[in-house]
Amino acid sequence: MTSHTINRVGRNRRRRRERLLWILGGAAVLCAALLVISASKADPPVRVVRASNVTSTSIAAPQGLARSIPLQLIVPSLGISTTVGQLGLQANHQVQVPKSVHTVGWFRLGPTPGQIGSSVILGHVDSYLGPGVFFNIKTLPLGALIEVRLANHTIALFRVTSVVQYAKTNFPDTLVYGSSGGRDLNLVTCGGTFNHQTGSYESNIVVFSRLVGVKTT
Repeated sequence: MTSHTINRVGRNRRRRRERLLWILGGAAVLCAALLVISASKADPPVRVVRASNVTSTSIAAPQGLARSIPLQLIVPSLGISTTVGQLGLQANHQVQVPKSVHTVGWFRLGPTPGQIGSSVILGHVDSYLGPGVFFNIKTLPLGALIEVRLANHTIALFRVTSVVQYAKTNFPDTLVYGSSGGRDLNLVTCGGTFNHQTGSYESNIVVFSRLVGVKTT
C-alpha cells in the first residue's frame, strides 16, 4: 500500500468519524428537544392563580386567639360546611391526609386557627367516586370569607389573600407550615395535572388567608 493510499484511507476515516459525530450531535439535540417538549407538559414549579397587591402582613388583624381545637370549616361562597378532624405525621414524616374526601383535617402539630403562625387545614380535591370537599377551592376569589368554628365557641374569620399552585417536587413547606408573624390559615389540596401512572396529582393548591375578625356563638 502506497503512502497516497494510506493518506486517502485516513481522510476517508476522518470523514466517517466527522459524519458519525454530526449524527450523534444531531441525536443529542433531538433528545434535548424531546426532553424540553416533555418537560413543557408537566406542571410548572409555581403558578400563582390569583394574589392580592396587599400583603397579608399589612392586614390589620384582631388580637390573637387562645389555642382552641377547630371543629367546623365553613366557606360560604363555595357552600362548604364540614367537620374538621385532626392530622399528625405518618411514619415517613409526611403529613397525614383525611380518611374521607368529604371532611377536612387540621394539622395538629401547628397553631390552631387564629393563633400566631400558620394553621393548616387539608382536604381532598376528589376521588374515583367524584368531587371532594376542596374540589373548587382553586376558584376562591381574593377576599373570600373563610370561617372556622372553634371548641371554645369562638368563630375565627379569615379572608383569602392568594391562591397558588405548587408542583409537589417544589412544595414550600416552610412557607405553608411556618410562621410569617401573622395569624394565617392555609387550605391545602391536590391539583394540577393528574398522573395516571402514579394515580395522583402532580401539584398542590394552597389557599392563603389572614385572620380579619372574631365572633362568638
